[in-house]
Amino acid sequence: MNFLSLSFYAFIPLFLIIYHGIPRQYRYLGIFAGSYLFYGFANIKLLSVLVVITAITYIGGIIIEKKRCKLSLATFFFADLLILVGFKYLKFAIASEDFILPTGLSFLVFQSCTYLTDIYRRNIKAEKNIIKYASFVAFFPTVLSGPIQKARELLPQISQPASFDAERAKKGTILFIWGLFEKILVANRLLIISNTVFGDYTRYSSAYYVVAAISFSLYIYADFSSYSDMARGIAMLMGIQIGKNFNNPYLSCTTSEFWSKWHTSLNSWFIENIYIPLGGNRKGSLRKYVNVFIVFLVSGLWHGADYHFAVWGIVNGILVILGQIIKPLKAKIYQKIKVDENLESIRFCKRVIVFWLITLTWVFFSNGVMASLEILKQLILLNPVSFFDQKLLSISGTAAATFVTVICAYIFCRIQVKRQHETEAYNTFSKQPVLFQTAVLGILICACIFAVCATDAAVNTQFLYFQF
Repeated sequence: MNFLSLSFYAFIPLFLIIYHGIPRQYRYLGIFAGSYLFYGFANIKLLSVLVVITAITYIGGIIIEKKRCKLSLATFFFADLLILVGFKYLKFAIASEDFILPTGLSFLVFQSCTYLTDIYRRNIKAEKNIIKYASFVAFFPTVLSGPIQKARELLPQISQPASFDAERAKKGTILFIWGLFEKILVANRLLIISNTVFGDYTRYSSAYYVVAAISFSLYIYADFSSYSDMARGIAMLMGIQIGKNFNNPYLSCTTSEFWSKWHTSLNSWFIENIYIPLGGNRKGSLRKYVNVFIVFLVSGLWHGADYHFAVWGIVNGILVILGQIIKPLKAKIYQKIKVDENLESIRFCKRVIVFWLITLTWVFFSNGVMASLEILKQLILLNPVSFFDQKLLSISGTAAATFVTVICAYIFCRIQVKRQHETEAYNTFSKQPVLFQTAVLGILICACIFAVCATDAAVNTQFLYFQF
């Protein structure tokens, strides 16, 4: 079951009715039942993995609280991670179509790991009620693709969720509808472009590579952001607050800033569990850069046991390190030429450069190493004349489809920029006449339904990060 399946739209209203009919102190039982039904709906065998992860970390939490030592933390922390590593790398070692990688396994493991570290750091006490703890591990809004929730933030809310609030429910509904728009009318359409060009990259001119690279860059943002927004929306309907996963990363002026705003829940997990234990920035600049490089390498390998993921992580690590090294030099240059580097025109140029650098690295993320190098060569040896190819207007299949894709992508980008101050943007929208608000949401829903019905092909209901 996922957020775009018909079964989910039968499940969620019934779940919310039952959930809000349960006394607050017992609603964790509803979360537990709903989460296990949601996760095991397609394949009940996958629940065994969920149960094992829950059992290991539940027992581990109790032991770590009693014997607070690094050995007990390391034992259960790595036992949890071993499940993830085993499945991920076994998938590539066994060339069998019958092998199933549990959906969202990384998010299950990482979320349960936060519980162990929070107990060790005395941020929370071990949860003795195993049903409450199981509800935290399997929390269905975030179980498939995050955002990864810290135990110290989510467990107390599961134990005592907020009472139903109409305003919170309205905000959650708007977030969910916006997530539908992001997925169906933005991400899926952009994916058509990148798949068309990268799927047969030897037959296109350089302009196609540029459009495809930018399309994939926006696609991966829209796809992941859509799931995160829908997850946040559903949680709000349950009276539970979960954190944002993106903070306008493509408005960043440095690659370091980009990665601090992209997939913030995973970034926070890596900082707490890899970067800081390695020494962080406490042992000198050289050690800091080594630690940064290790984090990015691990991040690349986390996405998959393929060379192109490792290269993607390494390239991003090098970009971040180089950016930090030359930062003092840039400051001196700006000072010498008497230019304020915070001027909007300078910031705009920085944003364009960072966007393009990140876009180039996504090429490695979506293609094999050799294919990526060929595509990058075409992007570097850009032929401006190729942009005058009239066939480029039909890159989405038809000129009309390309036009719709451009319009939807533009709307997505504009709204995302406004969401930099999300509360303010929501308050502005809420002040509009009710008829206007209803019309806007109605148009978004109708556009999504029309987009689904207007194609003979199966609608892509899978989110990219399900595979990780």
